[in-house]
Amino acid sequence: MQDFPAVVPRPNRLPPLHIDDPVADGRIGASELKIMGYGLLAAVIVYALPFTRFVFSALVTLFHELGHAIAGWLMGYPSLPAFDFVYGGGLTHHGEFNLAIAIVIAGIFGYVAWLFRGNRRTLILIGAIFGVWLLLITAAWRRELTFASAGHLFEFILAGIFFYMALSGVGWRHPDLERPLGAFVAFFVQIHSVMFALRLRNDPEFLSWYREGKGGALMNDLELVAADLNIYLRIDLGIGGVAALLLLFSFLPMAVALMWYLKRSRCHSVVDSFIRAEA
Repeated sequence: MQDFPAVVPRPNRLPPLHIDDPVADGRIGASELKIMGYGLLAAVIVYALPFTRFVFSALVTLFHELGHAIAGWLMGYPSLPAFDFVYGGGLTHHGEFNLAIAIVIAGIFGYVAWLFRGNRRTLILIGAIFGVWLLLITAAWRRELTFASAGHLFEFILAGIFFYMALSGVGWRHPDLERPLGAFVAFFVQIHSVMFALRLRNDPEFLSWYREGKGGALMNDLELVAADLNIYLRIDLGIGGVAALLLLFSFLPMAVALMWYLKRSRCHSVVDSFIRAEA
């Protein structure tokens, strides 16, 4: 008689999600200072030279348009990021608002809430995020404001992510080589984006050029944000005022990344409490 291997039944539900291995707090030692120093020095040199600044600005454009595309899909707009080879920079093409996309996203919120139905804290967080999303998506001007804001905000958010990865060594296949490159990316994007906002604040010629928009027809992002705030909320900041808000936000992602690195044990514990299926 031929023996067959026993069939092991699969469990009906996934085991609870949690982080098993404790994570030690980060530290700023000689190795970290060297990595960040090399990245910062390279970013300053590359930005100071017009040709290399132009070449690597494509990276900022990529981050910027990716932010528009992600926000577009979340707001119900089919979106496709692209480089603009006519007027320079980038341009994210998007279609009209599609209710089906919004329904799918709402369904995803519902499914995630069902997965964590045993964790009250996570359900409250999911409900709060859903409430903000619902507020933004239910008016055309709020969808437009979100889409226009996302590009510049995403530049700083991704800079913060690369900053954390360079500090911690997380997410690299060859950390000795890639961590300095990650630091360079973080600092170059940060410098490029901060200088852009400062020029809008302090350089009248640059501001005049920015007001011309794309080909004299399409409004640039911060001008569109300023117009929406003025029309719908009666907040008259102008492009310079919106640029000032961008500057205030610019250092927040890196500050959060540094805090997370130095307090990783506590931060991972908090995250663990949210991603547990039951709590």
